Amino acid sequence: MNTLSAPCVVVGGGPAGMMLGYLLARAGVEALVLEKHGDFLRDFRGDTVHPSTMEIMGELGILDRFLALPHERVQELRVRMGDFTVPIADFTHVGARCRFIAMMP
Repeated sequence: MNTLSAPCVVVGGGPAGMMLGYLLARAGVEALVLEKHGDFLRDFRGDTVHPSTMEIMGELGILDRFLALPHERVQELRVRMGDFTVPIADFTHVGARCRFIAMMP
């Protein structure tokens, strides 16, 4: 059995856990992020990245590297009901530098 130790342990390697681990390391705090799954191939693992999240990434200086990764930009969400299509969200008017959702499975 392997033994790991660190003064700070983050339980869960989802979007929040990974961001916390990153911010702690950036602040010089030795941290260990634990995740029970061996991959991130699940829908709830942050594959939709919202404008407010990308705004924080911009403040941290990592947005350009993030957006260099393969992704799709979704500026508008629509629902189709029969013959009708109804817009339900338009991100082109949000007050952030990225006016879209980044889809990054």
